Amino acid sequence: MNLNLLATFYTVVMNNSFSVAADKLCLSKSVISKHVKQLEHELRCSLIQRTTRQINLTEEGQFLYERCTEIFDSVDKCYGFIDERKDIVRGKLRVKMPAVLEFDSHITDTFEQLLRAYPELELDIIFDNQIGDLIHEHVDVVLRIGELEDSSYKCKKIKNIGTYVVASPDYLDKYGIPEKPADLTNHKCMNYSHCLTKGRWMFNEGGQEIKIEIAPFIQTESESLLTRYAIKGLGITTTLDFITEAHIQSGELISLLDDFTWKTELYAVYPNNAVMPLKTRKLIDLLAST
Repeated sequence: MNLNLLATFYTVVMNNSFSVAADKLCLSKSVISKHVKQLEHELRCSLIQRTTRQINLTEEGQFLYERCTEIFDSVDKCYGFIDERKDIVRGKLRVKMPAVLEFDSHITDTFEQLLRAYPELELDIIFDNQIGDLIHEHVDVVLRIGELEDSSYKCKKIKNIGTYVVASPDYLDKYGIPEKPADLTNHKCMNYSHCLTKGRWMFNEGGQEIKIEIAPFIQTESESLLTRYAIKGLGITTTLDFITEAHIQSGELISLLDDFTWKTELYAVYPNNAVMPLKTRKLIDLLAST
């Protein structure tokens, strides 16, 4: 069997696109299509059902794709084993993380340090709040804020992240200062919509976890936007330390309810492989050590 044909088929299905596969393999779209047809002819069956919007696999196509995944993963492991013996870090490292982490200099500086140390490494950063299917999506590492639910994946704690409740001095002059978490029900609250506790803000009161139901007048996926609105005096919001500490130090924001706030954690989540790829280990070790 011609392995080039298998590689073409695998790349088409993995990217759900003949055009993307052509770009990745440096071939024309017509050659990609010819390769797939030739493979179907050799196997005497249809593998792909083409539509204008997506690629659907036949039962035989799905079976072949799964076997191809095993084959090319094994090939990658062979390269990885040889590279590890030589301490060579190269190839594509695919990292998924919440968009808010682009404001965390610890994360972004680590990425830069890794790329400078290993010029043959390619970094593919995906902004997504969901862990998803790491194997199917070919994701090497997910950076996740907050406790990980039961999962077949492995994880390593990277660091603690402080949480704040903040408002501007102008807002507090106008509406007063909440003295306890329950007071927030009488304030104008702005909520991060991807918060794990949704429309309830969690606090620690006397060693007990409590959740306060709020009625936000703004909800958004952007914590940085909520911080900017808080600075402008629109309301009270929760935020993470790497976004807001500079604004607290400058006096633009006031930290509230400090006796009740809590820390969350940043985790690196990765597939439960028998052998962790060298590129993955280098990133996780660097994140955890700096």
